[in-house]
Amino acid sequence: MAIKFAPPALSDRPAVCEAAAYSEAAENDASFVNLYLLRKKYGIEIAFAEKTLLRRYSDGFRAGTYGFPLGEGDLHTAVRLLHTDAAGHNLPLRFSMLTKAQCELLAASFPSCFSFTHAENYTEYLYLRENLAELRGTRYHGKRNHISQFWRAYPEAYIQPLIPENAAFALEIADQWLAGRSDPEAPSLLYERSCIAEACENMETLGLSGLLLYADDRPVGMTMVSEISSGIFDIHYEKVIPDYPHAWSVVANEMAKCLTNARYLNREEDLGENGMRTSKQSYRPDLLNEKFIAEWHGKESDLC
Repeated sequence: MAIKFAPPALSDRPAVCEAAAYSEAAENDASFVNLYLLRKKYGIEIAFAEKTLLRRYSDGFRAGTYGFPLGEGDLHTAVRLLHTDAAGHNLPLRFSMLTKAQCELLAASFPSCFSFTHAENYTEYLYLRENLAELRGTRYHGKRNHISQFWRAYPEAYIQPLIPENAAFALEIADQWLAGRSDPEAPSLLYERSCIAEACENMETLGLSGLLLYADDRPVGMTMVSEISSGIFDIHYEKVIPDYPHAWSVVANEMAKCLTNARYLNREEDLGENGMRTSKQSYRPDLLNEKFIAEWHGKESDLC
């Protein structure tokens, strides 16, 4: 059976979310928001076969790879279909950004058929919601200090839910943040800006929520989130305009307080950037979701 891959469309969200929920996915590349907004950057295509979500990548660092099959379908069937698809493009079967648990499933289902390589810089940082909301103990002393300094400096500051009607403010904040960077024309940042714009235009359809932080009678910070699977939320975007450095901790803390139905918050990977790594580590992750690449070395008979 040939797989009919196509770029993700907004109408695919219910089926993608159902597959992620069934698999209890916690990784950010299982998020429909990421699949949709990053579809051009990574050449993402998806297909549904045998009650399984299949993902194929043709650009960026994931080019020529597939995502781990998600959903209630049979893993052997999905791998066999993907092996055939890869062969049709004269490529080896390779999976990218697998979790350790997904590697173990492949290894158990296809003994000695896959080799696994650690994907450095793509480990995701996950946090218990209550820890980021309550910030208890000495390990969060620095965060509490930033938050206290912000509220002392701006006692009239307040937050609002981010909704389609005020989403334009989120883009304005992102633009001001970008303008304050030393590298505002960096392709990756410009692409992120385009993703934020598209997210703001399609908040409801994408299932996005978030908040805006106001100080000095203007919006100064924003964050946008979505649910990957039950109780697991992805922090997609978090921006603060220049001159409000303490607002970063406030935005993260207030969002955690609002997401009362969340268990874990996925603040994604650091991509090897020292600044991002320091920031994510400063929130004291409760789980480090390591990522791996798997390549098929088996025989045709192993697929039966």
